[in-house]
Amino acid sequence: MKYYSDEQNKKAGSMLFYSVQVFVLLIVYSFVYTSFLAVNLTRAESSLTFMAYIPEVLASVVFPAVFYKSRQMFQNEKRVPAVGWMMGWAAMIIGLLYLHLSRLAEV
Repeated sequence: MKYYSDEQNKKAGSMLFYSVQVFVLLIVYSFVYTSFLAVNLTRAESSLTFMAYIPEVLASVVFPAVFYKSRQMFQNEKRVPAVGWMMGWAAMIIGLLYLHLSRLAEV
């Protein structure tokens, strides 16, 4: 007969959270990469400087810091806020990249 193990559930929850983090990281970085390509195409057509790449560079630097913060929150028994923090920042970064690209399309 198996007994309820809180430690085993904590490990399984952590593994699930980390796998979701990797999945979200791949999604966000695919958007960042696509944005890099779109900015590169726009730079070729119009006279934009390297400053057009700043939102993409910021997204690729800020997002690992957000992941580190959400992992700390998850390990400090704040599981639901950690998931919300991670998903909220991912949605905001993707939305801001779309906004940046739409502004570049108007140029």
